[in-house]
Amino acid sequence: SGMAVIQAFSRERAFQAEFDGMNEANRQANVVAQKLSSIFFPAIEFLGIVATGAVLWAGAYFIDAGTMEIGTVVAAVGLLALVFQPLQELSELYGQVQAASAAMDKISSVLDAEIDIADAPGARPLGRIDGRLELDRITFAYGADPVLHGIEIAVPAGGCIALVGESGGGKSTMAKLIARFYDPFSGAVRVDGTDLREVELRSYRRQLGVVLQDPFLFSGTIADNIRFAKPDASDQEVYDAAAAIGVDRVAARFEHGLDHVVREGGSGLSAGERQLISIARALLADPRILILDEATSNIDRPSEILIERAFDRLLAGRTSIIIAHRLATVRRADEILVVEHGRIVQRGTELDLLAQDGAFRRLAQTLHRDVLPSAFPAA
Repeated sequence: SGMAVIQAFSRERAFQAEFDGMNEANRQANVVAQKLSSIFFPAIEFLGIVATGAVLWAGAYFIDAGTMEIGTVVAAVGLLALVFQPLQELSELYGQVQAASAAMDKISSVLDAEIDIADAPGARPLGRIDGRLELDRITFAYGADPVLHGIEIAVPAGGCIALVGESGGGKSTMAKLIARFYDPFSGAVRVDGTDLREVELRSYRRQLGVVLQDPFLFSGTIADNIRFAKPDASDQEVYDAAAAIGVDRVAARFEHGLDHVVREGGSGLSAGERQLISIARALLADPRILILDEATSNIDRPSEILIERAFDRLLAGRTSIIIAHRLATVRRADEILVVEHGRIVQRGTELDLLAQDGAFRRLAQTLHRDVLPSAFPAA
């Protein structure tokens, strides 16, 4: 909720003042709405009374003059009642109608939002893939800011590559293109030789697994969060995935085990425990292509050991793209690609890249000398 941060920086009064301001604005808006409602409803009532009185007065005059029957006056009063009764009922609902209208405007803005990535006309379902992945001369930009320039990557089915480099270099953007959260400006992302823009998005993403740096857990049990990747999974399948990754050890801390209820965001669990649950979720999905986007960042050492062991199970037999800074994570890759300013500046195995006086060696020395000093040969 952020309360700990607010208290740590003594910002309680500032946030209390902001909260009071929002409440006051809400109060004033409701007062105005009630004033309008209190004017509108009596006004309709008053008009109805005035109209009825006018009809009765006119009717009395014409009856006295002998030009109108009393039944005609009664009928006229009845018609007025039929006219004003719906108006009176509508005036009573005025506030609710206004609130519903405001809510409908917000809902409409969501429903009418343009979908950035959608199936192209004639897109076909994608059958089970082998997982051969290719990025062919990819360029991409966020608005007017170029991010990727002529990226070329080929990963065989079941192969594993690691993308390393300074933050902002374009690594996560490549992962998003592979997941088809975006489409490239030029070039193509292909799976088994097929351009992703030519296939149905849902059929592709069913065979894709993603483990993010900050995994999101939904409100529900630990088992529910694992089952999210495969809603029809049996309890045994969920347990097997949890046991394979080590989530059963996490669940053992709680009285109800995998049925322990976590709140949205996973509060009450450590970052490492949340990550293990997200890895078990990916394992249950059984993807053919797997993306690990900084999955071991900000993890304590004991949790990192458990997660690294979980990776051994998760990566087996799957085409994998690893984005990481830790050598322990990237060294399992068949090929390491160093990304700088949207370009691949080096590629090779860990030992080959460490032997070169290049970007990877400088990055490794900066990030990991305190962990693996013997890994870096003298210049």
